[in-house]
Amino acid sequence: MALHNIKIVVVDGGNIGSYAAKNAVVESNDNKGPTINKDSPLYKVLNAKQTIKNKVQSGMTPASVFAMNYGIQVASQAIRQTANYYISDIGRSNGDSNYQALVNRNIEVVSDAMSVIGGTLSGAQMGTAIMPGIGTAIGAVAGFASSAILQGFKYAQREREYQHTMFEQNTSQAYNLARANYSIWTGRVR
Repeated sequence: MALHNIKIVVVDGGNIGSYAAKNAVVESNDNKGPTINKDSPLYKVLNAKQTIKNKVQSGMTPASVFAMNYGIQVASQAIRQTANYYISDIGRSNGDSNYQALVNRNIEVVSDAMSVIGGTLSGAQMGTAIMPGIGTAIGAVAGFASSAILQGFKYAQREREYQHTMFEQNTSQAYNLARANYSIWTGRVR
């Protein structure tokens, strides 16, 4: 007859926010993996969205949680679309398409910078989940490198396209000048 370890977990009514529910799971000593301290400030910063979500939802019913999540999604979509609508109309309302291009470029620069920051934070979060401490640093560096490489190739591609466009324009201009017989002897200056 073999003996098996039995783990008994008692939860106080199953309430998510109660003290007994939070402390119901006891980790075994034979677990060889790293333990994550969910009360540390670093974990709370890297998982801020989940930490805030847990605090807000701790005393809510499932129906109110669903309603709140759906309301937040609708409100954030409405705000983004409203901002996009008014920002995309700046050039037309001022009659200046170059001004609109500058506004769009500034928005793109901010979103590219936020993309690199977001990549760094998500890499740090993944590193923390695998191995707190050194894993966080390695994940942050890997996330930063991945995002920076992506942005670097994006701008390198744009530079290549710009150089090709300039080559086409210069070639077209030289062809048109030669066809117009532009020289000092003919006196045709166009």
